[in-house]
Amino acid sequence: DVVPFGKAISQASKIDKSMKPLGQGAVPGSLYPWTWHDNDADLKNFKAISKDGALFCPPILTKLILDREPKGTLEWVDRVTKRFDFQRVIPCHLNNNVKAGPKEFYDAFDPLRSDPKTGNIKQQRALAEDLALLQKASDILTDFGVVDLSSVCDGEPARTVGRFASK
Repeated sequence: DVVPFGKAISQASKIDKSMKPLGQGAVPGSLYPWTWHDNDADLKNFKAISKDGALFCPPILTKLILDREPKGTLEWVDRVTKRFDFQRVIPCHLNNNVKAGPKEFYDAFDPLRSDPKTGNIKQQRALAEDLALLQKASDILTDFGVVDLSSVCDGEPARTVGRFASK
C-alpha cells in the first residue's frame, strides 16, 4: 500500500544505518513510500505475475507503451523467434537467466494479441487490481494526448477494480 508522504519521511529517519546503503543511488532520500501487506498477502500477486519464473513482458510495457503499436512489436517478436534458436533469456525484471526458447518468448507477448473488437482479450498475468494504477495512468496520458489510445489492452478488467476504478 502507498503511505502518505509524511509517514514516508518519518519511516526514512528510522532506517537502520547498516540498511541505508542498500537503496543508495536508487531510492532518493531512502524514501520507501509503501508498506507490505500482513500475512504475505502480496505473495498471491507475485505468484500470479511470476508464474514460477516463466517469461513475461512486464505490464508497464504492455499497458503503457507496446500496446500502442502491437503490430510492429509482434512483427519484431516473430523475427526474433524465427531467426534465433535460443534456450535462455536474460531479462531485466524479476527473474534472471530464464529457461525459455522461441515459443516461450512468443507467448510472453500474448497480451498484445488481444482483439477488443471481437472480445478476444488475452489477460495480463498481473492481477487486475495491480494493473489498475497503470490503467489509470494510461487513461490520463491518453486524455491529455501524450499517447495514442491503446490498441489492445483497454478491454481488461483493470479499469473497473480497486481504488483507481473509473467511476
